Amino acid sequence: MNKQSTFLFFTVLLAISSLRGLAQSDFKANPAPAPYSVGLQLGTTGAGIQLARVLTPDSRLIGRVGVSYFAYNRPFRVKAGEGKLHITPDLVMGIALASVKWHPFKTNPFFLTGGAGYTWRPDVKANLVAEGKVKFGGLEISEENVGVINANLRWRNALGYAGLGYGRSTPVRRLGFAVELGCYYLGAPTVDLQYTGFLETTTIDEQIPVIQNNLKNYRFLPSLQFLVTYGLFRRK
Repeated sequence: MNKQSTFLFFTVLLAISSLRGLAQSDFKANPAPAPYSVGLQLGTTGAGIQLARVLTPDSRLIGRVGVSYFAYNRPFRVKAGEGKLHITPDLVMGIALASVKWHPFKTNPFFLTGGAGYTWRPDVKANLVAEGKVKFGGLEISEENVGVINANLRWRNALGYAGLGYGRSTPVRRLGFAVELGCYYLGAPTVDLQYTGFLETTTIDEQIPVIQNNLKNYRFLPSLQFLVTYGLFRRK
């Protein structure tokens, strides 16, 4: 298990342990949560909002709809020989998701969830230009000859989702808290490469199918979310 996976694992355990006492007390004190709620979420896929509704009389099946958004476009530089490569990423992650939560245990806030969604920017883009002379595999190239490289890695718009978590989407008290660990299925990505300069003299276009094949296993997007909910139309 690498450092990132270990950190994620212990983060989830800590969040679940901190929520467990409050959530279980809610279940035991009053098993009838609010029929509707609005929630704010924050996690690895950005910030978002969701609406939830109780679907069954025993409150163990919950329907949800929500959206989340994340963007990153901060440029950075990578040293390459005497010069540098100036890279400008363009990452926008906007997801609209409809899902159903199921609490398999009547007095326990553990849940399983699944659903489907849509993302209107299912890609990662990057623009690359040179600053000074750079080296590629021992070959020194001038700034002018490097040209401009635009790379685009794109997935499909429709996606699936499955996950598990701890806490309620419709709280017993006015406020509720939950943590959710899940994964989006994006499908295999496609690669688009536009360029000027020295790459025009190479056979890199013939390598794009090979690159796509090497990336075919990058079909999944892990997600860790923390949720704060506010109950609506509470039963008296």
